[in-house]
Amino acid sequence: METQILAGDATGIESAARLLQQGALVAFPTETVYGLGGRADRVNSIHAIFSAKGRPSTDPLILHLPEPDLAKAIEEGWVAAPLPKSATTLSKAFWPGPLTLILQRGPKVHLEMTAGRDTVAVRCPAHPVARKLLQAVGVPLAAPSANRFGRISPTDAEAVREELSGWISLILDGGPCSIGLESTVVNLVSPNPVILRPGAITAAQITKVLGVTPTEPFSLSRQGDSQIAPGQLASHYAPRTPVFLSLQPIQNPLPGAFHLLFQKPSGAFPGPSVFLDAGGNQETAARELYRALRKADAAGSEKILVDPVPQGPWANALQDRLTRASSGTASWNGQSWKLTPRTAA
Repeated sequence: METQILAGDATGIESAARLLQQGALVAFPTETVYGLGGRADRVNSIHAIFSAKGRPSTDPLILHLPEPDLAKAIEEGWVAAPLPKSATTLSKAFWPGPLTLILQRGPKVHLEMTAGRDTVAVRCPAHPVARKLLQAVGVPLAAPSANRFGRISPTDAEAVREELSGWISLILDGGPCSIGLESTVVNLVSPNPVILRPGAITAAQITKVLGVTPTEPFSLSRQGDSQIAPGQLASHYAPRTPVFLSLQPIQNPLPGAFHLLFQKPSGAFPGPSVFLDAGGNQETAARELYRALRKADAAGSEKILVDPVPQGPWANALQDRLTRASSGTASWNGQSWKLTPRTAA
């Protein structure tokens, strides 16, 4: 299959909508990462998404709504009533935007996209190309990130091409993603809100809106277990090159490694590296993380060594992605580096 890249303009969106209506798959930009979309009302399109990604059926997809209207989603059969009050509150506060809600699925949602569960992950993206595409198709899209399963999520059209060329019909190019990390996922089926995947919408923001502090457990699920939400597996977002997380700020290079630095070195760093956190701006670090991992992966190094994540509003999201991408930790004893493999979950 030839994979075409078109600009995310009116012509490109029209072509993408036509392909989706025909049952094909299309990669499209969101504010978080690029998604791999198929019509959510067609089980063949859902099966094609899992096949193109090499994704296990136990890892559910996210339902992307054309409009931030949960009442309409209930009316059309995508979400079940009654809604928890928290769902309405959060959707009004953060949609369109990088927030995914776990709700009871409606009768129109195929079990194939929910890992056989009676819940569904739902969001309404903010990216203008995604919004226009969804409105042109007229039905929600089922969409995970537009990469092969377990690999680094793509944040520009070229990264999608590297991952899925030959697997899908079309990539809509909407430029680099403005956020660069996947959406925050909040489980609202449990008695109290639970953040299953941290992201741009933080626990503090959710607390301010709901008046209730969500729990934020960190868990590493095993492949083969049915997941309630995407992004729960122990190994995820990973480059081919083994990633090691430094337990101390990196001052000395690890032989054979490419280095991702959050802390700006005082002078020139004596090894291949990328500086992530310009001026202490974690938002910039989050936006650039996956691009930096791809650059490190392409450098031909034996390992990738990553600085400790500094404290800040994005720390939980950055630590979550890096932990799942990592093969272990690294510590400097004053003379040399010691690598400790991660214990299997």
